[in-house]
Amino acid sequence: MWPRISVVTPSYNQAKFIEATIRSVLDQGYPNLEYIVMDGGSTDGSLEIIRRYEKHLAGWVSEKDGGAADAIAKGFSRATGTILAYLNSDDLYLPGSLHAIGEAMRDPAVDVAYGNTYWIDSGGAILGERRQTPFARMGYLYGGFDLQQPATFWTRDLYLKCGGIDPSYLFAFDMDLFVRFAKQRARFKHVNKFVASFRIHPESKSSNDFAICERELRRLREAYLPFPFRSFRASCFRNLARIQRTFWYTLQGDLFWLISRFPDRIRARNATVIAGPQARRM
Repeated sequence: MWPRISVVTPSYNQAKFIEATIRSVLDQGYPNLEYIVMDGGSTDGSLEIIRRYEKHLAGWVSEKDGGAADAIAKGFSRATGTILAYLNSDDLYLPGSLHAIGEAMRDPAVDVAYGNTYWIDSGGAILGERRQTPFARMGYLYGGFDLQQPATFWTRDLYLKCGGIDPSYLFAFDMDLFVRFAKQRARFKHVNKFVASFRIHPESKSSNDFAICERELRRLREAYLPFPFRSFRASCFRNLARIQRTFWYTLQGDLFWLISRFPDRIRARNATVIAGPQARRM
């Protein structure tokens, strides 16, 4: 009795990557999967690729939309799963990920499950890792903790309760949704496994529109934070969350990774990734 997981992939002109994305979902072998592809009217050969896998999909469309957030919201409106997630058309799930998430979210006390993430380049080579720890709510709100969107899953009930995806955001709609989860005091569970790969490449939106990302982050903070992000109280919560994460990394056996990750961050930044709003689609 595996819970049904509904995965939505928004895509637009991603023929270079979308087949690997689709295969990474279908090859999971998860027994209760609903997979929906929402294409924005691609003209680069993406549709031919999607059609090859049509019989394995719960549904797909190719039509003009209002951007990635709009496409994802439409996909979720079609979904019937008790667990929801979206995987951008240049990212990947790693083998066994859906079974690990499904097992964790069998527990009715879990609203959000999230795992670890690889950062990869256009060819799939690993640029860096993001290993997670148990969730810190105030740390997430004030920058001492993060969630990697491709490795994060949530319940339909929580999604509906929080009002769903806000399509007025071009980039930060993942963070907006996760902040509302945190404000709702949702129950988060860390699955200590590499769940997904987040692809960094020069054409990705989050690599090219830094100014818009920054504006959306400011908007998000002004809308939800009880006190300013740059305040002394905020810095206290950030630093406390970092101390807590160091403690958890030590318990998990990841302390040496924590020390060694600084070169990874430099390489990732040189590859033009913005590690904040990760939701992006060409």
